[in-house]
Amino acid sequence: MKPKSIIGTTVSVLIIAIMLIILVKNKFVAEEYPSGMIEDQPNKLLDTEYELSSSDLNIGIENNQLAPDFELQNLYGEKIRLSDYRGKKVFLNFWASWCGPCKVEMPYMENYYKKHKDLENAEIIAVNMTKSEFNTKKVQEFVDAHGLTFPVLLDNNGDIERIYKVIGFPTTYLINEDGIIVHGFTGAVKNANEVEKLINKIK
Repeated sequence: MKPKSIIGTTVSVLIIAIMLIILVKNKFVAEEYPSGMIEDQPNKLLDTEYELSSSDLNIGIENNQLAPDFELQNLYGEKIRLSDYRGKKVFLNFWASWCGPCKVEMPYMENYYKKHKDLENAEIIAVNMTKSEFNTKKVQEFVDAHGLTFPVLLDNNGDIERIYKVIGFPTTYLINEDGIIVHGFTGAVKNANEVEKLINKIK
């Protein structure tokens, strides 16, 4: 076989091989991302435990939207998901140990929690903005100093802070038994009665 023929045959084989690779890759991408957009990836924050149709799946942080699910560790290293509390009213609070208003409202939240959480079928979840803390020891010291007994979760990388667009501390979202946000606000509650009133308004 002449050298030119060998080169020509080799080039043809390479071209065919490249075309096959491209076709296979395109088929994989088409199956993985139907619209060609990365948004087609499964949302890891969604609660896959609950079967929701695409028409029901209105996830966001506005009123009447399904609160974005997440999983964080507490101070004891246990993993807790927001959806673990589906079926309860949730007072979802974002805070930091150095935040003055947080120091003011935490005792009110604890007071409500001890007296009413079982009666009202309610849960308080305090997500600490750990990325802004000096260290987790400060968080533990704060919890111990205020005798907090409700779940305190650590947002080490600020991922949940970004999802919930927290721009000031404290920020609170009120979530109903179906996981739907009914109200969100920034600023501290003034007393334990206000916590109770807010939770009683969750429908």
